[in-house]
Formats: sequence, C-alpha cells, structure tokens
Amino acid sequence: MIQQEISTLTRYKDAVQFAQELPPRPVYRIKDVAKHVHERTIRRRIKKLTEIGLAQYNRGKFTIKREVIAQPIIVLEKLIPSFIALTQARRFGKSYRQSDINFMMKNLPENSTITLDYPAYKMTKFQSAHDLYVYVDNIEKTAQFLKKNNFREGTKGNIVILPKIGSFENTTERLFLDCVAKGGRSMMDAIAIQLKHKDQINVKARFTTEMLLKVQEDLPLESIH
Repeated sequence: MIQQEISTLTRYKDAVQFAQELPPRPVYRIKDVAKHVHERTIRRRIKKLTEIGLAQYNRGKFTIKREVIAQPIIVLEKLIPSFIALTQARRFGKSYRQSDINFMMKNLPENSTITLDYPAYKMTKFQSAHDLYVYVDNIEKTAQFLKKNNFREGTKGNIVILPKIGSFENTTERLFLDCVAKGGRSMMDAIAIQLKHKDQINVKARFTTEMLLKVQEDLPLESIH
C-alpha cells in the first residue's frame, strides 16, 4: 500500500509543487498566473489537482485547498486514499433533514465505517456534525438501496457514501487523515483530534499557529487529556 501511495503522489508532484509556490489568494486567475508559467502548463496542473480534490476550476479562475496543499510530502502520501475516496463520494437526500441521517444510521451496510463529521464530534465535542459520511464495501449497491427508498442523488443531501479505499486498521488515524484531506472546517476537526488523541496518530500534519490557537481556545477543557 505504501509503495502504491508514493507512486500515485509522484504523478501529481509537479501540480502539488506548482500550487505550493502560488502566493496566498482566495481565487486565482489563469491569466495572472500565466505571466510566470505557460497557460497550457497551468491548465494541465490544475486538472491534476482537481482529479484529487485539491482544486476547483471555473471559467478561467481556480481555487486551491491551501491548508491541505501545504502539508509535508510524507503527509500528502498518506492522504492519497482519502483524496481518492472523497473525489468518488456520492451524496443523497430525501427530506434533507435529520430524518435522513436517522434512516441511514438504522440501515448502515455491513462492514461500513462512518468518518468525518459524526465520529469527529463524538471524539472531540468540538464542532457539531452536518453530514453523515459512510465508507461502504459496495458503493453502487448502497446507492441503489437509497434510491429505492426515495433518496435522490445530487449535491445537497446530508448522506455521503464513499468507497472503501486504503487502510482502516487505525480508525482514529484514518479519521484524522480524512479530516485533513477534506480541509475547510474538517481541518479544525483534525486539529481537535490530534490534541485529544495524539498518542493514536503517527502522522505529523502541519497546521498554522492561528488554527491551533483557535481550536485550543474553543475545544472543551474536558476533551483534552
């Protein structure tokens, strides 16, 4: 598995390096970046980044997950299974309320594993859960089950199913890696998990001082050992 992760990351090495060298901005315009790098090269690298969920492109503009891109190479290698799973995720909704979550909780597929929001909150009490992310053995079978129960696939549902990719031997570390890979508010969950369960995590992710202080300030005192 380690060798597979490294070879996969090697494919994206030039794109990751390109993103790491960009100055911090919320949105980039290809025309502006093209002053320093050929536009065709930029588009090729952005395409690679979007393949693993590290960038979004729209009409000549793109954004990157800077807090994820900034991770050390050894951490990015560990994140590859999470990247791949998240890019293959499928989202479903029916009533678009808590009842959808309750239904899925009662009908979890055999050998499924819940990740991100719900287990992160259970472990840290830091951020309330929004969506239910579930790793399943057969994503198509699970999708068909939800559709038969009148769930619709789209972009707004609270049920997200992901294919089981990578190792799940250390569930705390895998949850931590998934949070780092997803970025955004999940990055704050990753920090909270690391603060509370650092003895169960072998990966040393990089976080800004500002983010660390924010989580330390807001994390319930009883959640820190």
